[in-house]
This record gives sequence, C-alpha cells and structure tokens, in this order.
Amino acid sequence: MSIILAEKSIREENLRLANELAAFLRAKGIRAFEFLGSPGSGKTSVIECLIKSMLGDGLDPHSIAYIGGDVATRRDTERVERLGVQAVQINTGGICHLEVPHIKKALGHIDLDKIRILLIENVGNLICPFYFPLGAEKRVLIVSVAEGDDKFVKHPVSTRLADVIVINKIDLADAVGADVSFMEKTARELNPRAPIIRMVAKSCEGVEELRKALGL
Repeated sequence: MSIILAEKSIREENLRLANELAAFLRAKGIRAFEFLGSPGSGKTSVIECLIKSMLGDGLDPHSIAYIGGDVATRRDTERVERLGVQAVQINTGGICHLEVPHIKKALGHIDLDKIRILLIENVGNLICPFYFPLGAEKRVLIVSVAEGDDKFVKHPVSTRLADVIVINKIDLADAVGADVSFMEKTARELNPRAPIIRMVAKSCEGVEELRKALGL
C-alpha cells in the first residue's frame, strides 16, 4: 500500500515557488515584507503606521504596494488605498492563508517598475499561514495583548518562524490583565533571534523601532 503525503508535497512546492518569487523580487529591486497574526491583532494598523512613517520621510507613495489577504471584503485594502499607495485585495473564500500563486496573480495588477517596497498582509490566522511562506524578506508576527499573554506559548511554531515580533496594543495591557514583560520573555525564549517591538498601532507608538528592525 502506498501512502501519499499530499500536505507535505504541497508545502514543498509552495516553498519552491516562494524561493523563485523571492529571487524575482530581489532582481527587480523590490523588498517584500509579510505580516501575520490573528484577526484583530492590528496587522492593518501596523502596516498603515509603517506607510505613514515612510511617506513622512518623503518616500513616493507609488513606490509602495500592498497586497491584502482576507476571506471576504476589501475593507483593509480600502484603508491602505487612502494613503495613496498601490493596493490589491485577495479574497480567499474559505482558504485560511495566502499562497505564492495568489501573490503572483496580485503582482500582475501592480506597476512593478515603480515599487520598491511590497507589504503583504496574510489572512488572519496564527497557524497555517506560517507553513506557506510567500517569498518575503522578513515575516512579521503581530500579537495583541488582548489575545492573552500566553499567546506565544500556545503558538510556539509561529513564534519561532517569525523574523520580527510585534506586541501590539500595549496600552490595553492593564485593562485586559496582560503581562507584557511575560509576553516578551516567552517570545524571547522561543525565538532568541527575532527583534521584539512593543507597539500601540492606534497612535503609531513604536513604529520607528519596527522600521529599524525591518531595515526601512
């Protein structure tokens, strides 16, 4: 009897495609960053803060592109579009994560000769998106204190795979009974290499530290 490991082969093929896409983006001089986290963690708000900060430094809005993944609606993409950057929405229906073919299709709607920075917001999910890299230079894990201060412990694989970790909404820590120092400690134990940034995305507190961690 033969056993076909379909999931493994799908992930291996996605990784191959991700490496190809990463090489393509590098050749075009485009730096790509992927943002991952649960629904409501503040992914879009963090991305908005990054864009506003870069635009404030004089970066041409047409040199930035955003690809947003959601099961339905284009609400997040509409928010980002208001900042004047190129933006494409991907609605996945019932699929819980983006895959490289989604990104390649979205890139067909972007002027690649103009952009230098590509910001990809994955579907809100702390599990399956981490197993399907999208060719980004860095993957940013965003966790809100409102999700519980044991979030990193409960999701060790996601934490270990992140290149940068953002603890968001720290201004709400007391109200929700979250210990930010404990969150930072557990994240550091699981992933000693990733910079850990404390943020309040509502006011963009911490965005400069995030830009430094991303080399932006």
